[in-house]
Amino acid sequence: MPVVADPGSRPARQGPGWAQQAWVTPQLLGAPVPMRAWRWRLGPLAASPAIRLGAPEGLLYLAAGSGTAEAGGRRFALAPESVLWLPGCPRVVLRAGRAGLDALLALVPGRAAGPAGAPRLFSAAELPHLVSTRDSRDRLDLITESVPVAAERIRAGRVTYQPGDTTAAHSHTACHHVFCVLAGAGLLCTERQVCRLRAGMSGYVGPGEVHWLVNDTDAAFSFVEFWAPPPAGTVWAVPGDRSAWAPVS
Repeated sequence: MPVVADPGSRPARQGPGWAQQAWVTPQLLGAPVPMRAWRWRLGPLAASPAIRLGAPEGLLYLAAGSGTAEAGGRRFALAPESVLWLPGCPRVVLRAGRAGLDALLALVPGRAAGPAGAPRLFSAAELPHLVSTRDSRDRLDLITESVPVAAERIRAGRVTYQPGDTTAAHSHTACHHVFCVLAGAGLLCTERQVCRLRAGMSGYVGPGEVHWLVNDTDAAFSFVEFWAPPPAGTVWAVPGDRSAWAPVS
């Protein structure tokens, strides 16, 4: 069964100029999802406390605004849709620019299989930008095989559905699929249930569960999706109906 949660209905942890909201946890979703994610919002020129990480793999995605992140003894300049890869870092500190910032921080708990690498920043222009060959969906790879960070436990991408867009029904082998909605609204569908997702909400489908998403509204529907661990395979439910992506020309 799909699971939908509204983290915004729960109190946020707050401090001077900042707020932290849990977005994905096993407790929030009531499911054994092997990752965690939080939304961090900072007002103009505000700074976060030191955010403890301690995970072998993690990423910070800047949804809006600008600022800096201090991690691994370095300072990184953040711009919209930039991604900071955080392998094994003990902590990160965020500082907002004059417009504030809105960021998604995701971590995969556990022990590292080998030596941790160094943090690495990717601008939106450096990340693979793809379009659907099936409809007008737009995709930015955040952490995939095409982003050179050697991630083993997680994959992530930002996807935008235009009105009427839908993905082909499919399932992922040995993979938990999670959605953090950035803007708009749409439907998360399975063979047994249809759930409404709205901005600020999270959704989840378990390994092997057939699912698809639909934008049934008149506005763009945008979210960051995670696969944890990366899928061993994708099974398309209807022969001949599948989703594929091509590089933006």
